Amino acid sequence: MEKSELIKQKENLQIEKMKLDRFFSLFLDKFGSKMDPEKPNTKIWVLYKTKLKEYDVVSTKIKQLDYWIAK
Repeated sequence: MEKSELIKQKENLQIEKMKLDRFFSLFLDKFGSKMDPEKPNTKIWVLYKTKLKEYDVVSTKIKQLDYWIAK
């Protein structure tokens, strides 16, 4: 891939990461008080964990693209 393609992919992933950041802010404002750490099997926790995994994947891809862009 060309460097410009990698940069474009990184930009798209950064937008996705910002959307997830916004999701977490709104989600925690609305449901943070309902998230009991002693009961992590609720629907709220399942959604939170799913989005957190998605966030981790996006962050990892951004780091990988940073590496390939720098090379």
